[in-house]
Amino acid sequence: MLYTEYLKKMYQCPFCYLEKQEIIKENKNAILTIARAPYTKDHLLVIPKKHKIKLNSLSKKEKENIEGLIYYGMKKLHKYYKNVTILYREGNKKEVAKSVDHLHYHLIPDIKIGSKDKNCKNRKIFSKEESILTVNELKKRFRD
Repeated sequence: MLYTEYLKKMYQCPFCYLEKQEIIKENKNAILTIARAPYTKDHLLVIPKKHKIKLNSLSKKEKENIEGLIYYGMKKLHKYYKNVTILYREGNKKEVAKSVDHLHYHLIPDIKIGSKDKNCKNRKIFSKEESILTVNELKKRFRD
């Protein structure tokens, strides 16, 4: 089944209903499992056990437990792969077309990320001036 077809049939959060056989390793607050729609071979996911959408909603202990499984997964993957990319995904699927409404981390071995932007167009690099303007704009927007 194609991933897009699976998403259309999904009526509950797949991360909240993982079976024990689907779990590689777990701790009190997080799970390490495979990606069921992998980008590459040995693509892993780290998922909080509680249904959470945003990073800021995690407790300190939840963050520590998630980080522990990320390090564990990275250590195991680095035995077989030179490079592993960590990709963090928040929920909010209704707002930004995410596929699963439960925050999670992807551990993706040997994936090539780089030359294309989100619209599959060749990415351009900022000039020094554009970089400075963008940094200044973000500083203004990020003021508390």
